[in-house]
Amino acid sequence: MNTIPRSAGIGLLVYAVGATAGFVGAGGPGGSYEPTVVAGYVDPSHYTASLSFWYLGALSSLGLLVFGYGLRRLGGAVGETAWALSTAAVAASVVGAFVGGGLVVALAEGGGPVQQGLPHPVVYTVSEIGNLVSLCAPAFLVGVLAIVLAARARLPRWLRVLSALAGLSGILLAFYFTIPVYLLWAVIFGGWLVAKGARTRAATTEPERSLV
Repeated sequence: MNTIPRSAGIGLLVYAVGATAGFVGAGGPGGSYEPTVVAGYVDPSHYTASLSFWYLGALSSLGLLVFGYGLRRLGGAVGETAWALSTAAVAASVVGAFVGGGLVVALAEGGGPVQQGLPHPVVYTVSEIGNLVSLCAPAFLVGVLAIVLAARARLPRWLRVLSALAGLSGILLAFYFTIPVYLLWAVIFGGWLVAKGARTRAATTEPERSLV
């Protein structure tokens, strides 16, 4: 029996909590266009805090590497799929954080000509792209992984159902209303992995892989 280290659960929790805090704290305009929100975002008073939160989000996404590496112990196609999807999710999240953070850097370093000359709809558009790539793109990939686990891992029935729902929620995260279900799963599944110190067999000919 191989052991999926508890660090895998910790990695998922770090991602869920840290990336969310970074995304919310950065405050990049998104969703419905609100001129006052965009005008506030180009104000120099928030640049340092916003960029710090973007870095927090990027660093926290590295927790998915720990998560995926732990799940790689599942072996076979499931383990390799978990590792590949987690790695891709980290890459997407970091790129998105630097798109959103890059907008802040451009405003800060460009000074008045950029802050006053860049049309607010353009600021909104770049910010929204950064939001989607930093949050929704990794959620799409982790959502696919959650569905793979629901289908192929020997999870408790309740966790299998939650993983399937969360997977669909992650895939559809660009619509934003599915965020609570996806984050709830990440916290619960991460906590479950930590509590169980989940065990699994190495790659076998069995159609399912066990997490307990």
